Amino acid sequence: MLNPAAPVEKTKSYSADRTTEPANESPDAAEGKAPVTPPASTSSATAATGSSGKLSVSAIVGFVLSGLGFFLITVPFGIWLGYRGRTETAAGSHEGGPFAKWAIVLGWLWVAFWLLALLSYLWILL
Repeated sequence: MLNPAAPVEKTKSYSADRTTEPANESPDAAEGKAPVTPPASTSSATAATGSSGKLSVSAIVGFVLSGLGFFLITVPFGIWLGYRGRTETAAGSHEGGPFAKWAIVLGWLWVAFWLLALLSYLWILL
């Protein structure tokens, strides 16, 4: 092994400085040591919050169903799943709070849209 504190003499011929070592072996394997593997990285959000890292499926499905509120039938299910996802994320067992929040907001916006559409339609008929 090279000593990092020792001065290194530079030469013009770099091929003389190289050692012939098989490409598939690490330097530690040549000395009989086990190679050191780095620890598995964790996401910064999981490390910072300490939560389990599982996403709330209820929150995500509720967000999708609320987003498809133009089809009217999906809105109640989206709102219900949004509230269900919010309780899961508030308990700390799952992540995905923003999905749950926006499922609720989008769902109620679609309810307001459909009520205004119905009132407008009835206003035209009268």
